[in-house]
Amino acid sequence: MAKKLTMLLSLLLVVAVMTVPAFALSVPGMKHHETGNVSAIDKDGKTFTVTSDKDQKKQMFEVKDPALLAKLRAGEHVRVSYEKKGAKLIATDVTEKTTRTTASRR
Repeated sequence: MAKKLTMLLSLLLVVAVMTVPAFALSVPGMKHHETGNVSAIDKDGKTFTVTSDKDQKKQMFEVKDPALLAKLRAGEHVRVSYEKKGAKLIATDVTEKTTRTTASRR
């Protein structure tokens, strides 16, 4: 009986550990971050597009405050803090990201 209880608890623990990260990605209002280069700015549409450093995918962000767009330039390397609202990505903060150079190995 103790072995069955231990196996059941172990299985429940494994399931919990595997599902919590997936759940955390879809929590409404949770802040996310993306780093990349600004590839397009649409001031009339209150949107801008960033090409991700990780996978080179383009992501379009909406802004509530048009002042965020005023300081952006195409080609600029930025870090975007955003929230997911349905299928929309809402930028809450955009900061210029300086690129770090790493020493090459010889």
